[in-house]
Amino acid sequence: MEYSTFKSLQAVLFFGSAMGFCLWQLAVIRRIRREDAAAREKEQAATPGAAPTLSEQSAEST
Repeated sequence: MEYSTFKSLQAVLFFGSAMGFCLWQLAVIRRIRREDAAAREKEQAATPGAAPTLSEQSAEST
């Protein structure tokens, strides 16, 4: 394998692994935020007289 080909492959693997790690972290953060929002909505629904949640407000406006 030529040196330039090896260095190109090394650069692609390095930046590709960094990009993969970033995408993985983004997916984890999105999942955590979605779980937190669901728990918050469930908590508000269990509280009598609570303000309507965002999903309830959007359902009422349509």
